[in-house]
Amino acid sequence: MDTSSQSQVFFFISSVGFVFLWILVAIFLFYLIRAMSTFSRIVDRIEKDMNNISDTTKDLFEDLRDSKVFNFLFGKKRKSRRD
Repeated sequence: MDTSSQSQVFFFISSVGFVFLWILVAIFLFYLIRAMSTFSRIVDRIEKDMNNISDTTKDLFEDLRDSKVFNFLFGKKRKSRRD
């Protein structure tokens, strides 16, 4: 086998290897983009739910502070007069 045919075989194998490698990279990027999209939707849903939970918690604390039992046990805070 002379040098010319060896170089042709080398370049053919290299070309096939690079094509195979780029196909694998494209598949990996496709799944990575899908995963990031799903992750983004999950984070958006969590943020929305956290806002709802915080609003509900604020309402709960306001109702608790306004309750008669809470006021009886802890009393209302008095504003101090500063002169």
